[in-house]
Amino acid sequence: MPTQLDVNVFTAPEKPLVGERPRPFGAPMAWDPMTSTLIYGERDAVLVDPLTTVTEAEALADWVALHHRNLTTIYITHGHLDHFGGLGVLLRRYPGARAIATPGSVELAQEHGKALPVFRKWLPGQMPNTLTLPEPYEKETFTLEGHELRIIEQGHTDGKNSTSLYVPSIDLVVAGDVLYNQCHAYVADTTPKIRENWIAALDRLAALNPRTAVAGHKKPGAPDTPECIETTKRYLTDFGRLQEKASTDRELFDAMNTLYPDFAAKQAWLMFGMS
Repeated sequence: MPTQLDVNVFTAPEKPLVGERPRPFGAPMAWDPMTSTLIYGERDAVLVDPLTTVTEAEALADWVALHHRNLTTIYITHGHLDHFGGLGVLLRRYPGARAIATPGSVELAQEHGKALPVFRKWLPGQMPNTLTLPEPYEKETFTLEGHELRIIEQGHTDGKNSTSLYVPSIDLVVAGDVLYNQCHAYVADTTPKIRENWIAALDRLAALNPRTAVAGHKKPGAPDTPECIETTKRYLTDFGRLQEKASTDRELFDAMNTLYPDFAAKQAWLMFGMS
């Protein structure tokens, strides 16, 4: 019989960025708080999304070591640089681990990796010298101590070729950036059609009836409960509704913050982009 799996979540706090705000409102420039998830059994473990900066990744590697497990796999949910920038640090600490992502995620990682010089300006002295990419993984599942981990292709959500990871034996969803938890979502690159697909992706997660749902970005201390699936759906619906009514970016920004006053990451770039 397979051993029982367990899960633990590492939350990296918001990171100040060097640079001017793209809009003259909202909080000072910063990157929203984000998560990395360790799924582990009696001997081995899988890590999902090794964070952004060298310092974060080193702290994450130390945290993984506290679990006294053999790290076999690092899975990248999607190709945004903030979710794989720390991969090289983790692989140096755990050279026996295999880093994988779907072919679509690797394609986006190659594209988004070109933004490394920009990230160096935003986070001076904090980014690796070179990026390490995961290898393309074309199967729909992999295993941890006899338990199946299923890759869910989610299409375009807050970025292209998003995926989530489902672990049926413990009713766990590690959603990547399909899911946000008490944190303003990156909707700047979305259209009504993309948000429609994003909501469908959230419906796929809800249909799994998970007991634990880990968001790619979340407010530190927020519980990893499935209620955030419906909250993210409502956030996307509210954004689309208010975007149609608002006459200015400031009006839209203020309206969303009025609806979600306790959410983390009050930076305007999440709604309107960096330019």
